[in-house]
Amino acid sequence: MTSFSDKPFREKRLFPRIVTQCQVLYRTADSQEWNVARLVDFSAIGMRIECDELLLLETPLSILVKPGKDKVIPAISAQGRVVRCEPNADLRYEVSCKLTKVGPA
Repeated sequence: MTSFSDKPFREKRLFPRIVTQCQVLYRTADSQEWNVARLVDFSAIGMRIECDELLLLETPLSILVKPGKDKVIPAISAQGRVVRCEPNADLRYEVSCKLTKVGPA
């Protein structure tokens, strides 16, 4: 049985996601080169990016967020690990990362 409510939607996350798009550079621990991805959304403890590469769960990542003219998110440097990686309709991968360290770029 489906239940509907007149109450407005209330975000249940402790750290709500902010949807934005900008360039992200990332690399794995065993790579010397940066790969280009697109930021989909972020919160205080994680981010979701779209990239061309399949990344395994628990893969450590170094991440540089390059917002350009978009000032919704500042330029940051982060460390994190992959907690989800799924193919999307555009033949790319949606990668969710838990951030373990964040600082200015």
